[in-house]
Amino acid sequence: MFASSWLILLFPLLGFIGLSWYGNRISRNLVGLVGCGTIGASFFMTLVTLSNLLFLPPEERVGHVQTLYQWVSAGSFKLDVAILVDPLSVFMFLIVTGVGFVIHVYSVGYMHDDPEYSRFFAYLNLFIFSMLVLVAAADFFFLIVGWALVGLASYLLIGFWREKTSAVLAARKAFVMNVIGDVGMVIAALVIFETFGTLNFVDVFASAPDQFRPNDDSMLLITMLLLVGAFAKSAQLPLHTWLPDAMEGPTPVSALIHAATMVTAGVYLVARCHVLYELAPYTMYFIAGVGIITAIFAGSMAMVQYDIKRVIAYSTMSQLGYMFLAMGLGVYSLGMFHLMTHAFFKALLFMAAGSVIHSLGGEQDLRKMGGLQSVMPLTHATFLIGALALAGIPLTSGYFSKEAIILSSYHADMGNIVFWAIAVLTAGMTAFYISRVYLFTFFGRLRSPAAHPHESPMIMIIPLLVLAVLALLGGVLGPWVDSFLAPVFGHVAHPHDTVLESIALIVGIGGIVIAGLLYLVSTRRLDLFKEALAPIYDLLFHKYYVDEIYDYLIVRPTKAIGAFLEQKAEREGLDFTVDQVGLQIKEVSHVISLWQSGKVRSYALNMIVGVVTILLFVVFM
Repeated sequence: MFASSWLILLFPLLGFIGLSWYGNRISRNLVGLVGCGTIGASFFMTLVTLSNLLFLPPEERVGHVQTLYQWVSAGSFKLDVAILVDPLSVFMFLIVTGVGFVIHVYSVGYMHDDPEYSRFFAYLNLFIFSMLVLVAAADFFFLIVGWALVGLASYLLIGFWREKTSAVLAARKAFVMNVIGDVGMVIAALVIFETFGTLNFVDVFASAPDQFRPNDDSMLLITMLLLVGAFAKSAQLPLHTWLPDAMEGPTPVSALIHAATMVTAGVYLVARCHVLYELAPYTMYFIAGVGIITAIFAGSMAMVQYDIKRVIAYSTMSQLGYMFLAMGLGVYSLGMFHLMTHAFFKALLFMAAGSVIHSLGGEQDLRKMGGLQSVMPLTHATFLIGALALAGIPLTSGYFSKEAIILSSYHADMGNIVFWAIAVLTAGMTAFYISRVYLFTFFGRLRSPAAHPHESPMIMIIPLLVLAVLALLGGVLGPWVDSFLAPVFGHVAHPHDTVLESIALIVGIGGIVIAGLLYLVSTRRLDLFKEALAPIYDLLFHKYYVDEIYDYLIVRPTKAIGAFLEQKAEREGLDFTVDQVGLQIKEVSHVISLWQSGKVRSYALNMIVGVVTILLFVVFM
């Protein structure tokens, strides 16, 4: 029934190989067609797989492993190239290929004038393929393979404009930070194999509940090690610093990384391994705590930033915090539901912001925007829908998913008033900073006189309209998501609390009102307000000085140690030793060369003397 599911992975891989080899030899139109067509074909095959899955009874939808190739077989150890087809993997397939396809189409217009057009689409296809490998993996080995490939592809895309020093540094930072997570993943896989004797998901998850009691040391170790990888990929504290800098890549890359692929990998990992995490309640409580702290931490920084893409990037960190909160509370379906709606409105916001940046000749500073409402009506309308969804305004997709998580933060078994209060406060911050971005961008007067803004071409607008519809109406899919994922997670109770819902809504509207009032305040009075709160403002603007702290405590000492080792160990140690060995050999060779007279009779005499000496030694000794 799922014999064709492997084609979901094949098409993006073929697109990457084809564009890598022949991209520079074919027209731009054909490059765009290949790049988009392969992802579209992958999305179509996902729909085919979805329909096949829906024909099965719910109890038969879990654990369908399709073996593609029997790779390693040594004793009891087997490692097959296989994909896992179940509601969770298919759900992720839909998001990765569906949203990925829309972003690909948008990229045709956004990157049309870039001289490395074909290379860009090759990297995009590699990125999609890598994420699909991660999602489709039926064991921890190939999960790590996909995990590493996603890190590599993100490095290539973030640093795509390699002539920009900032882009190269951002790519390196993202790669190094994610490698830290990769190390945790590898160690976790080794511990899992040592514990269970297999890396296969189905076998590990089936045997774990029978082998271990809750909060067993082995379960705590495994889940925490896996969490290192999850936090690194999904930019949760303290492994978050790479994500804002990733904005140095092209805007479609930002949309892809933040909406549908890389940053959702950590959430997916926890969801996939939920059987293990349910055996480690301490770890789950830790996940919820880190998630909600990350949410308010990122939200507070977003309130004072002026780079439009950076503000949206911090909102991604914050919304991922909500998802991890849901995972830690055990309401996995709600977390995945928010992952889906977030993919819709976050991709929309990044692409609408990209439309603005494209129109303003690359300008990203909010202080140099303004007055675009009438000039770019379609971009304005779509950005507004994305902003409303992010703010959690009723009837938008973001309202249904985020409100459900906020209520669960209080009513779930592991919920409490502290989680709920922080979640509500973060919701108010979110409404504030996205309203601030919206007002700065589209209202008032254009603050960059040299710019000549204009509406983006339809090849960029159509993807915005598609995502706007999904961001506006995607909330109605909530019950379907719950029932579709029920074979994996079970059904989730959806609490209703009018009082708590009203408070969260009032706080959100309050954030919008405050943003509007501050926008109407004169610049001079606003500067006075900033001066009065200078310590707090500076702390938020400089991102709590985390980068500076990391630089002081980790980067500089590491460079100093490296420089010391280079000087002492390499130059004064290894190099000196090698040079001395070479000199001594040269001297010995010179001495030996003096023995060479060129007289054959002398050589024969020496040989005879040597033989006689040896014989006398043997006989008399």
